[in-house]
Amino acid sequence: MGKSEKRRADRIVENLDAEIISGGKTYKGIIMNFSEAGLYMVTATADSVVDITPSSSIELRCVLLSGNKISLKCEVKWFQTKTSSHGVSFSMGMEILDPPQEYRKFIETIV
Repeated sequence: MGKSEKRRADRIVENLDAEIISGGKTYKGIIMNFSEAGLYMVTATADSVVDITPSSSIELRCVLLSGNKISLKCEVKWFQTKTSSHGVSFSMGMEILDPPQEYRKFIETIV
């Protein structure tokens, strides 16, 4: 992280199963780290490139450590594509828009 980049909250390094829904398609992946305000996710390899850009609004569904499933509305802050012989994978940083109470309580139990 560069000196000019500042986060509003410390990140928790823990993997959570997740999927994003964008353009009518679902992409499975893993949340690599998260905070009260944002998260970093990497998707599984897909067959094609998806049309996601910074400022895109997407729905993210994840399974919390408790096993509860939760849906979050997010805004993409940055997005990278990695192409390999197996297909395309994506990594992205997202801001969580108006985190629901269940998510905030989940964060409080970890920090």
